[in-house]
Amino acid sequence: MMSDARLTRRMKLGSRKAADELFDRYYREIYAYIYRQCGERELVLDLTQETFTAAFRGIRGYDEKKAGFRTWLYRIAGNKVTDHYRSRAYRAGLYERALEALSVEPTLDGDGDITERLEKREEVQRIMRLVSEHELSWVRIFQKKCFEELSFSEIASELGLSEGTVKTRYYTMIKRIRKELTE
Repeated sequence: MMSDARLTRRMKLGSRKAADELFDRYYREIYAYIYRQCGERELVLDLTQETFTAAFRGIRGYDEKKAGFRTWLYRIAGNKVTDHYRSRAYRAGLYERALEALSVEPTLDGDGDITERLEKREEVQRIMRLVSEHELSWVRIFQKKCFEELSFSEIASELGLSEGTVKTRYYTMIKRIRKELTE
């Protein structure tokens, strides 16, 4: 199996096969990462596609000395999710989605399951909306901790910050989110 670095160098030279291999290697992982933050299949498919499109179009600007390809791909995916929650289209669709959720008729054999899934998805979306109102560096910390499940030291190393700064920003954001959710 060829390394990411070797595949990205080949992609920069125009290799479609290298792009396909990187896509196959990371598609499920990036899809799952985005899904945990959005929860809507169609949206997740779109954002995953946008992530790979942006990565492959911008491959010439990728610098393997600054970050590994996987890290760079996660950064692009995180930015796509954040952009989505900050978008005017998302905010305009909130009311429409709320009405759709209310109109779902539960079945007799799975009432709780449908209700629980809707509540969980709505809660994740609400949290991500609150998170996306912060500076991008704070959003990245939250995403890496909650969705990539990295340790504080790993996040600090990746973002070039002290571990104390990462912890402070994360817990400050958590405190703000809890406050917003209880109001």
